[in-house]
Amino acid sequence: MNKIILSAFLLLLTFNCIAQKDAGIKALLSKNGELSLPVQVKTLNKELKVKPVVTSDDTYGDEYTWNTPEGLSFSGLVSADKTSSVIFLKAAKGKVLGGLPYGLTLNGSTLKDCESKFKTNILEKQKLNPVDNPGETSSFILKVKKGIYYIHLAFDAQLKLEQITLATVNLDAAG
Repeated sequence: MNKIILSAFLLLLTFNCIAQKDAGIKALLSKNGELSLPVQVKTLNKELKVKPVVTSDDTYGDEYTWNTPEGLSFSGLVSADKTSSVIFLKAAKGKVLGGLPYGLTLNGSTLKDCESKFKTNILEKQKLNPVDNPGETSSFILKVKKGIYYIHLAFDAQLKLEQITLATVNLDAAG
């Protein structure tokens, strides 16, 4: 009897640990599941309901980062008009977050899932060499163009989606 109770408890604990949570940004998404860019900082402040941390960079300008209670790090490069056309989405370590643009799940969607989802929109699949990219945790980057948006999907060594970058410009051509 104790083994059954212990097994049930461990199974319940496992489901809670890997359960997907909603990232809390649905109000920012269109009915098609897209995040419309550029987006105003005041809109992000209102919808994310947390105060951003602002860091300045001489090259890229201000970066605003909202760390939500759900475990989402939502960052944007902000221009002088207080809008962002480049957004970075990343989940806190160990968090599986859904409710994201294009139905993606951070730490849940796989490289194969994303290749299937974006098969007609893939620009490039890039395997990162750790020797050439010291400190980089991603093993693959999937580059996609969907409509007017450039989407970079970064995958960890287990081929799980670890970061989503959305932009209205081709970031590879910008630098």
